[in-house]
Amino acid sequence: MRPSARGIGTAGERALQFFGGHLPNAGREGAVVASGTPCDQRKTAHPGLTPWTASPAELDVAQRVLAAVPGASVPGTSELPHARVDLVDGDDGQPRGREPEPVEPPLFLSLFLRTGAMPRVVDAIIRAVAAVR
Repeated sequence: MRPSARGIGTAGERALQFFGGHLPNAGREGAVVASGTPCDQRKTAHPGLTPWTASPAELDVAQRVLAAVPGASVPGTSELPHARVDLVDGDDGQPRGREPEPVEPPLFLSLFLRTGAMPRVVDAIIRAVAAVR
């Protein structure tokens, strides 16, 4: 079992979504499994999802996480049409990469609508589909 940051049960995590190598959107969600939650209790995926503005430190961590994934999309490139990096705070309060999600069905489109980033996302998706053809 991999270790988990202690704050994930209270602070939740942030999701930075890259489309075509650019970050049009980020979101923050509450804790999925709060301290004391029975493991067999039904849980809500992505609770309390709200728009988030990534800090320079969070962007740096996300870019380093993506750079470590073979074939991943990093700023200025478009090797992957979409990649999400989930971040949590470490015990020292600094952002840590929780996991890269190069294939992720939930795109959190409601966040893109709320922040006005939808045209950039649609454009990145169309370019990716055209490149496959």
